[in-house]
Amino acid sequence: MAEKKKKSVFDKLVDAVSDRDEKEAAAQAAAEKAAATKAAAEKAAAARAAAAKAAADKAAAAKAAADKAAADKAAAAKAAADKAAASAAAGKRIAADMAAKKEAAKKAIAEGDKVKKGVVQVRSLYIRKSHARNSEAVGGLVRGNVVDILETYNDGKDVWVRIGPDQWSAMVYKGETYIKLEE
Repeated sequence: MAEKKKKSVFDKLVDAVSDRDEKEAAAQAAAEKAAATKAAAEKAAAARAAAAKAAADKAAAAKAAADKAAADKAAAAKAAADKAAASAAAGKRIAADMAAKKEAAKKAIAEGDKVKKGVVQVRSLYIRKSHARNSEAVGGLVRGNVVDILETYNDGKDVWVRIGPDQWSAMVYKGETYIKLEE
């Protein structure tokens, strides 16, 4: 509050006969009340502004998180679609290769004069998926079986013959004849 001034005798006399002090005190109180109200209003406005900013920041963060989640989900879906497409393409290539091999085998059989015959010379002989010793076994032959020789493969040491689609057998292995050509 304001400091009290020393009053002259005249001012004291005027105060005694008038309500000047009360009016000044009331004006002072009204000014203080107005200042307090203004300060409270400014404080409330600042609090509302801070709350609005916090809400906006929270909404922006939530939107960013949702956008990132949507982008991640879209990327995962695209990756899955790409993987499925690649798998389908690989399946189609394999099917096309198999069809080509079967067609080649049918053609070779149809052209009988080009197909040679062979007779198995050993007690038992594996039929393998490819022309390699460690290839998967898919069947077997025994002495005396006659086979159509559709193709030969020589790796420099051994000779393999294709006797059907994905069916290979050793003709000469480590110097020993397993299948002899028919004359």
